[in-house]
Amino acid sequence: MPAMPKRIVFYFIGFVILASLAYYSFNRWKGSREKVDLWTLVPESAVLVLETNNHAALLDHLRETGLWESFSVLPFAQRFEENLASLDSVAPGNQRLSRFLDEKEILTSIHVVGKADVAYVYYVPVASVGEHRFLRTLTEDMSKSTLFEEETRRYQGVLLTDITNTRLGTHFTYFTHHNNIILSPSGVLVEEIVRRLNREEPISIAGELRGTTHLGKPEVYANVFVNYRMLPDFLNLFLKEEVMPEVRYLSSLSQNALLELKLERDKIFLSGFSSPEMLKNSLHQVMQPEKPQPLGVKAYLPSRTALLLHFGLDEIERLGMPRQENKSVYAATVDSLAQSLSEEAAIAYLESASINATPEKVAFAHVADPAATAALLSSLSAQLATARKQPPVTEQHGSYTIQLLNVPELPKHLLGKVFEGFEQCYVVQVDDYLLMAARVVTLRSLLDDIAEENVWGKSVVQKAFLEETLHEANLSIYLNTVNAWYILNRYVEDAERENLLQNASLIKRYSQLSLQFSKVGPQYYTSLLVRSPDRSNSGAGQDVFGVEQTLPFNARLDTRPFPIHNAADRSREVVVQDSAGVLYNITANAQRGWVDSVGASVRGDILEVEMGPDKKLRYLFATAGRIHAINEQGQELVNFPFNMGDSLSIQHLAVFDYENDGNHRLLIDDIMGNLYMYDTRGAALQGWQPRRMDYRLATAPQHLRVGGRDVIVVVLENGYIYALNRQGDAYPGFPISLKSPVTGGIGVNLGADLRRTTLTAVTRYGSVVTFNLQGKVLSREQLHRPSKRAMFDLVPESSNGRSSVIVRQEQGKVTLFDQDLNELFEKRYVTSAPKIVQYFHFGGANRIYAITETGPQKTYLYDSEGNLIGNRVLESSQPVTIYYNEASNNYTLYKVFRNELKQIDFRLPD
Repeated sequence: MPAMPKRIVFYFIGFVILASLAYYSFNRWKGSREKVDLWTLVPESAVLVLETNNHAALLDHLRETGLWESFSVLPFAQRFEENLASLDSVAPGNQRLSRFLDEKEILTSIHVVGKADVAYVYYVPVASVGEHRFLRTLTEDMSKSTLFEEETRRYQGVLLTDITNTRLGTHFTYFTHHNNIILSPSGVLVEEIVRRLNREEPISIAGELRGTTHLGKPEVYANVFVNYRMLPDFLNLFLKEEVMPEVRYLSSLSQNALLELKLERDKIFLSGFSSPEMLKNSLHQVMQPEKPQPLGVKAYLPSRTALLLHFGLDEIERLGMPRQENKSVYAATVDSLAQSLSEEAAIAYLESASINATPEKVAFAHVADPAATAALLSSLSAQLATARKQPPVTEQHGSYTIQLLNVPELPKHLLGKVFEGFEQCYVVQVDDYLLMAARVVTLRSLLDDIAEENVWGKSVVQKAFLEETLHEANLSIYLNTVNAWYILNRYVEDAERENLLQNASLIKRYSQLSLQFSKVGPQYYTSLLVRSPDRSNSGAGQDVFGVEQTLPFNARLDTRPFPIHNAADRSREVVVQDSAGVLYNITANAQRGWVDSVGASVRGDILEVEMGPDKKLRYLFATAGRIHAINEQGQELVNFPFNMGDSLSIQHLAVFDYENDGNHRLLIDDIMGNLYMYDTRGAALQGWQPRRMDYRLATAPQHLRVGGRDVIVVVLENGYIYALNRQGDAYPGFPISLKSPVTGGIGVNLGADLRRTTLTAVTRYGSVVTFNLQGKVLSREQLHRPSKRAMFDLVPESSNGRSSVIVRQEQGKVTLFDQDLNELFEKRYVTSAPKIVQYFHFGGANRIYAITETGPQKTYLYDSEGNLIGNRVLESSQPVTIYYNEASNNYTLYKVFRNELKQIDFRLPD
């Protein structure tokens, strides 16, 4: 072959080879440059997916708002920072991972792995040649560093690299795909993503929601995808199984959501749209909502609400569908009652005083026609009485009638399975709302809260929160982490309780949370707000102690300021007594009201009772030999005072009304341990003239109404406890002996019957004994007693007695414990004399402890953390009285010193 043709052939072959290499290189380059939708890589097991694109701005904003300071102390955040620092230590030159990660659209998916662990996957684009070079150099430097160990392996054709941090003991696995790096501490998840890649055309987990992105909006820092179908599995890692049925059912309202994340000072806000869950029997299919409804029930929700589930529907009775088969004689009436409900239903879990206490709950339902609903309630009560051959059980509380409608799980029959857990049902109608609870005492306390305006609709702090939530919704979940603290501790998994306690300050700081769903077209507009309460409108920037008003008297004041209410407008007042035996009424505006010259010292407390045909407030109290009852003018009522004789020395006075019909009983005890009972006409009652006890009483007799029975609990100083009936006879199982002296109060947890009603007493030597009203001791626990000089008392909460603390005193040292026997705080004082300890709890973190030294006549006020309020010690010779104004978030304290009474306004520091 001639030279020229051979050269042409060689040139041609060379060209073909070069062209082939160029084509191959181009295709490889094109493949690597191909845009990958990272959302298609995310496994369907993801619970949450976070999409971000400006990490530096996000971090800066967290620092500006103070959120980062709170979150940076969490263990997972600290581990992430430590790992980042380790990688930065081997990074090439002065480049840092934070610079590499900045301004990238990165996905982070969160998964439940192995039904017990949470794991994360990070999906990070590699955008330029310089970034490729940085990663290559970083991986080379890691392989050379003794800080890391590296292994590679192939899985379904993909090269996986496993990295272990030898110092921290952490590890992660990663691989690259089309100019993206996918890494996770879980090799199992990485393998799941590889299997997903090998499928044909993987579909985005976000589905139709993927077309909605919020990252371009001002102040939006992330897109957050929520997979509601996987959410229960995630929450089940932290919550006990007993609450999971409700969690699973509520989660079935929607299948997924894509929300925008905004951050403001002390506030996290997510909003967007959720797709309804179309599966059969889901909450969405049950509700089939159309028009969302406002939170009208806020006027009746107590401020001590911990958790609220609120439903707003045109047809609220749909919540109870499908109706359970019921062949009872009252079935038709129950169905009619369900049909009378409209627009709103809610269930409120109230603040607990202890981890061991089952939370009280109240069901609320709006009624379309209050008169028609009242008639149905009366009809149902009559049908139940006839069927069970028992008289209807009702009681009057103020102007309201509470009825026992003993239909097991009545709220569930009316409103569906979210409203279960009512073994029996007490109901009361307040305006156009029906209120239902398993215990009558729950409704009594709730009616008191409504009367005193301790409700959401009157609270400045709560109203400010509700203004930022959706005003109309189909489903709303509200959580107050401070009020719910003991509930969270009760229902969190034991393994997670330590983490809960370690992060208590952060959880309690962001105490207000709402999650709401409001139907808009085919989807739910969804809003999640996590917020730290803004108290700027309730005194921020002022001194802790504010206005002080002083009232001088001619004689020394010898009693504490007794708390009472004004008989006309129920405003909160006090009464004091001077050394001459004169009682003075002090009004809410620190003015003198009525005066009563009693001539003898008051024994025990001044009690408030609605008496007479007009049911006005009257004030009852005892002196050494008399029982007094006075009106709002300080004048004795007809038949009063009762003269007990000079030989009898009264210790305490208790007043109660068995039937709530105005027929009050007056029970006194003397220093010999004798009990005497009278009616309001002064007639002595049989069995009580006297009812002799073997020892003096440690505290005033306490009346309980349990399952239609009247129980009078009597605690003796020698440690014997009696439960007596109306005739003064002991119930079976009583008396019981605590085997040690007692001088403090007693804690009561009312149940549906005698067996389920429990009482707790603390002996002087620190034995904590819990027993029921069948006389069975349920538990005995011994608190640590450092020496024989250490003495213990149980101190009930001053205003309502719903909770209590245990006090240990030893040689000038005072230690307080909560009802779960956890130490709250300890203080040391100058003198070793016994201190007067008072406990005030106004809901949530609004706790105040007052400790008075009787020798130096000083009172110390402490907040819930044991901090001295305002760093100020008050001059005081008696116990103090403190009121709380929910609307203004302000406290009013009354104290006496020598011949002066002071009214002092103060607030707790933020």
